[in-house]
Amino acid sequence: MKDDNEIRVCKNKKCQKVLPSGYKHKYCEACRNQHAQTAKNVLKGIGAGVGAVASVAVVIVTGGKINPKK
Repeated sequence: MKDDNEIRVCKNKKCQKVLPSGYKHKYCEACRNQHAQTAKNVLKGIGAGVGAVASVAVVIVTGGKINPKK
């Protein structure tokens, strides 16, 4: 079993903040939030890319015959 008295630090090499005793995560709260925000931004970018590809596919399949001004 691990010794509860040992000093734990954030696993992010750029951060290295001391974590409080009994803290259950490997990364500090700031690093965890930053990782979550990066994941959200990546998913938004993927969604935008998929939307663009889907719209181009619709134009190709229909041969450009969709006229929204009718």
